[in-house]
Amino acid sequence: MDVFLIFPKSQQAQKELEQQLAKFQADQALKNIHLLPCGTEEKLELMDAAVKHIKAQQ
Repeated sequence: MDVFLIFPKSQQAQKELEQQLAKFQADQALKNIHLLPCGTEEKLELMDAAVKHIKAQQ
């Protein structure tokens, strides 16, 4: 299977792609957290930890 990726050339288009990718990744992470077999409190703690980790890396 061949996969071809065409990346945007303009700065504005690159920024939009970055934002769309970040939203997709956040949605997937949230979906996976919701599927975990643990309580709501633990899920909230996990989401808080993820947000803190991401902010620390920026």
